[in-house]
Amino acid sequence: MNTDSSASFNMAQAYIPVNDRRGFAQPLRIPKSAWRIIPQIDKDPRFVAYAQRLPGRVALFGIFTALAALLGFLGVDLSVAPLATACGYKQQYRRYLIPAATLLLLWKNGFWVDVGLVQRVVEQEGLANQINQPLLFFGMLALVLVLCSCLLVFWPRIVSIPLFRRSTLCLISGFIALVIAAQSPIAAGMPRVLLWSFLVTLLPYLWFLAYALADTGTLDRTPFWQHLGVFHPFWGSTLTPFGKGLSYLGKFEAKTPEDLAITQLKGLKLASWTLLLAVCLNSFNTLVHAYLALPHFDDTFLGYVAGARYPRYLCWASLVAYFVEDVLHMAVWGGAIIACARMAGFRLLRNTYRPLESTTLAEFWNRYYFYYKELLVDHFFYPVFLRYFRANRKLRTFFATFMAACVGNLMFHFIRDIHFVAELGWWKAVSGEASHAFYTFLLAIGVGVSQMRAQNRERSKGWLLGRVLPCLWVALFFCVLHVFDAPLDRVHSIWQRAEFLSYLMGIDTWI
Repeated sequence: MNTDSSASFNMAQAYIPVNDRRGFAQPLRIPKSAWRIIPQIDKDPRFVAYAQRLPGRVALFGIFTALAALLGFLGVDLSVAPLATACGYKQQYRRYLIPAATLLLLWKNGFWVDVGLVQRVVEQEGLANQINQPLLFFGMLALVLVLCSCLLVFWPRIVSIPLFRRSTLCLISGFIALVIAAQSPIAAGMPRVLLWSFLVTLLPYLWFLAYALADTGTLDRTPFWQHLGVFHPFWGSTLTPFGKGLSYLGKFEAKTPEDLAITQLKGLKLASWTLLLAVCLNSFNTLVHAYLALPHFDDTFLGYVAGARYPRYLCWASLVAYFVEDVLHMAVWGGAIIACARMAGFRLLRNTYRPLESTTLAEFWNRYYFYYKELLVDHFFYPVFLRYFRANRKLRTFFATFMAACVGNLMFHFIRDIHFVAELGWWKAVSGEASHAFYTFLLAIGVGVSQMRAQNRERSKGWLLGRVLPCLWVALFFCVLHVFDAPLDRVHSIWQRAEFLSYLMGIDTWI
């Protein structure tokens, strides 16, 4: 990789939490750690040694199972915790247990296929009585599995063809081409049903396949079934792969009993911290919306559109409350996934790590949703950064950042919500993205400018100017930006949201 990439949009290494770094830590300093909410048990040799023995492993299994039960009462799904812990202990069989556990969870969750969309397309085409839908779903799952397997096996040869050198571009182009074909008039009837069935079956695994194809280009040849085994890994994920691909997981895999003990103790710490954050989130929601009766932000916006305006101070309070809830929810949800991955033997970095300490927009975006940021970096930022404007470092970084944070961000969400094309048609589906497109545009400009300023900025002295005010500015920027962040809203226009923002700013008439 080009050496200039060290100054690129990928700022992950600069913000890796100290307790998330690889390697074995030093013994605890008792006076310093005594003030921590969650003790640093992963740095105490006594705990590390105990976690390697049978009694310690049984204790870890029991404690983590109890934490999973407590989190379940708070609405956080950690049900795979015992399964993850068992996979972690069987290191020699881990590469076999992970695909089996993943297949089990995929079967339990219906392979994440949007069955409802297929049923709606079948009804639109008037074929409800002519199609055996369970057989259709099974056939499409088998087709997607065979297709992914063939791509993984033959991609090292296919990638030598110039047209297919960029795997992500090929996947996105092929997916959009199939959507266009599915919506064309000549595909009416059975062809449209088959195309949409294939698309909704492939969609949950699209970005996992993108990472897997990138991995197959390395010198390390791994059996294709191991790549398939981390498509929606059993410890949890969304369309965004938590843990990226198999090669990334291999870098963080515990390979010795001591490394596994430290990794699982880190998982236990993270699960405990997630429990505390879940309590805070539930308490905050109860206090703000039940006792104080503060309306939700969406209610204030809908009230404004309907002509029943809430007072400005309530609108601002609801917007700030949403920001706090969103950050807490992201930390809880991502923390549960990473805790299970660590119990399975993978010392993955946290998905959300102290975002409210961010003093720049780029830092917040890196800390808030790490694995989604990494997806945009790997598949949009680097391909552009390594190709364009090589003579101008600042323009090169800014343009690559814009392509990731705006174009890549918008493309990801459009593909994620591709069902709108089948339900509303191309025009409404695309025009309804206007508000979210404006959001990604502002986000990309803000993050890009933040990066360029950070390269030349001298650190401000003082706690107030150097820490508090920059953190408040970052929080305010993302609060205001959220007014336009509506990827699922195809009813309200960008102008209605702009008018609502003008109302928040004290301007009653938007020109």
